[in-house]
Amino acid sequence: MRLRFLRSVMREADAFDETAFLGLSRNSKRDPYRLALFARHLEPEERPRVFLAVHGGTLVVTDRRLLEFRAHLEVHGAWNVKEFQGYEVRRQIDRAKVRSVEHVVSPAKDGAAAVEDLVLLAVEDHVEAIAVSRGPEPTLPPEDFEQLKTAILGQAK
Repeated sequence: MRLRFLRSVMREADAFDETAFLGLSRNSKRDPYRLALFARHLEPEERPRVFLAVHGGTLVVTDRRLLEFRAHLEVHGAWNVKEFQGYEVRRQIDRAKVRSVEHVVSPAKDGAAAVEDLVLLAVEDHVEAIAVSRGPEPTLPPEDFEQLKTAILGQAK
């Protein structure tokens, strides 16, 4: 039984073998268990192209969709201790509906952080903003943005 579980985790983690890890994810540890938690949300034969750490979560661009994940935490016990339960999809966008992608670095609106590093997606009749980071400096280098943009606007299945 344990061997079957390990094979499934490895197979799911293998989905990320050809994925580009961008931004702060570029130097992160590629833990097979953690990647398998993301892979569980992929459709059969769906291939992740880009993995990017964003403010409060993770963005995975596949050959079909953009998936923004957040950690799923559940409160346990009298002390309200939060326990990690995996990842949940906060937002998903069909790649075929994205018309343009823009990288914007602007002063933070709340004054707490020096800048907001945003990716703006023109999706049919509206704009979706993905906060990459908020802090003293942007974390998405121009070359990583170009790779992200190509993955999003490239040939959708």
